[in-house]
Amino acid sequence: MPKVQSQRKFLNEINGFFKERQFFTRYCPQLNTHCVNILEDAVPVCHFINEETFIFDDLHAEGYETLSARAPLQMDCIKTALITLAKLHASGLILEEVKSFRLVDDFEEELKESFYLGTDSTEFAMRSCKSGIRALIDLTHRDDMKISKDLFTVKALEGCDLQKTFTKPSTRFRNTVCHADPWTKNFMFKFEEGKAINCVAVDFQTYRYGPPAQDVLAFIHLVTDRDFRSRHMNELLHFYYEKLDDNVEKFGFKNVVTKEEFFDSCRYFQQFALTQTITHFQVVILSDEIANELFADPENARFVLFENKYDFFKMVCEKDPLFRKKNFELIDELREFYENRLL
Repeated sequence: MPKVQSQRKFLNEINGFFKERQFFTRYCPQLNTHCVNILEDAVPVCHFINEETFIFDDLHAEGYETLSARAPLQMDCIKTALITLAKLHASGLILEEVKSFRLVDDFEEELKESFYLGTDSTEFAMRSCKSGIRALIDLTHRDDMKISKDLFTVKALEGCDLQKTFTKPSTRFRNTVCHADPWTKNFMFKFEEGKAINCVAVDFQTYRYGPPAQDVLAFIHLVTDRDFRSRHMNELLHFYYEKLDDNVEKFGFKNVVTKEEFFDSCRYFQQFALTQTITHFQVVILSDEIANELFADPENARFVLFENKYDFFKMVCEKDPLFRKKNFELIDELREFYENRLL
């Protein structure tokens, strides 16, 4: 558990420690009980848990690496991580088919959405994200844009509030276990001759019950740039779906999630993925220099990020070209999303 009080409070409010503990002490053993041995090389082995501490295998000692969130992942890493996500998603689908029940009937507290519940810390974080979005819109606005700055601001901030709807279990698409925080640092990669050969997903503090596309779209946006997505999005979605379907078929089940349903759900979660990536990128791609200076005093960092985010964000965009490029690119993509919807 974090020692810094504000971080500890945040983790307690999102039930993060409880959720991770339950993932490794209830969900994974349930898979093993029903011989759904699909996550053996996709999640770390957890050896010990108490009220304050987890002990896992040392994946670094086994040759796994954590990559920088500031650089887009290469295709081999992306596909290896999608294979891991497909295994995680398939595990829930298979378990539901084997037991003929919904996971939330047995894992209600573990799979409950915890970030968008309106606690003090999460509402604080959301206000901060909205402040960052306002700064981005101001910094990127031009008079010749198709949508006015005021209307775009309204829609973008409404989009933040809509995350609460997107993260509820779907009544339209098939749900399963979703990681819910699939950014670069939550995947560890093992390489052989310069190519990724396996990927392990870590950090299950916010996992939830939802459609697989929710994770897949968010992951692809979080680890690639816009040009890469424009060239490879369709390829990656087909690749993921084939892996998901293959995993489910290995256990004797077919069409648990049809291709048509999956691609329909991908279209539905496009707005969710763009908004989640913008909120993540306001923090997770800070340069080491700025991050080290900021987090030298965690309580001051909390003030800067949550109380003074607008001015801080403008300063970072001026000082860090990569931070500016990635965030400007995303806000432009979100603007085009609303232009296509509204105009």
